Amino acid sequence: MKSQKWLIALILALLAGMTLFVFLDRPPALPAVTILPSTPLVVKSGRVPDRWIPANWTLLQRACQFVLGAPRQAVFDVQFIETSESAASIIAENSLGQPLAESNGLAVWVLRGTTLQQSKGASTIRSMPRITTADAMQASVMSGSTTDNYRADLFGRLEKGAIDLSTRLIVSSAAQTNFAGAVRAQLPYNKALFLLDMRQPASASNRMEFLLTADECDAAGNRIHAPKLPSK
Repeated sequence: MKSQKWLIALILALLAGMTLFVFLDRPPALPAVTILPSTPLVVKSGRVPDRWIPANWTLLQRACQFVLGAPRQAVFDVQFIETSESAASIIAENSLGQPLAESNGLAVWVLRGTTLQQSKGASTIRSMPRITTADAMQASVMSGSTTDNYRADLFGRLEKGAIDLSTRLIVSSAAQTNFAGAVRAQLPYNKALFLLDMRQPASASNRMEFLLTADECDAAGNRIHAPKLPSK
């Protein structure tokens, strides 16, 4: 009995030390948008201190869950959109202004809301996947059609007013990659991240757009930060 009390005390001391480390080791403020290399995301998946605990240390895992609670949940919605307009036309029609970041054949904006004003040209939503995952846990969602495949790698840290989102988006067909781009953004809740393929800005064919929204969700899958509907 005495040894068990010492073990519990040791576990609590370890958890306290880990929690203190988390608060003292906060990274500096990040820019609103950073375009990343189109290679796989480099992230540390899993909540601290959960990811430090070996899988067979069940007692410490339970103690961690008891002290910190279950990991929060994040929900992501991604739209893969194909459009037939030039980049200049899309920017002008949607009143996007200057992109927050532009490089690697990609331009990125944070929209005022969660929807995109449709352009006058032919735009088709090719895929609209949704995925729910734990806070600070990397996940992937894939979908496809008869000709193309769509993939989104997603990693988000839920913050007070925004989600620290890293994503890599891939469009491929017949085992050939047609587009690959990656970005990290501080995405406020109830706003959308808009990415535009800028590799051939004057071209008006087969241009890809990407629209992403993210939020924290409850156990039933309801968005926690969604705007409340006015009462009747």
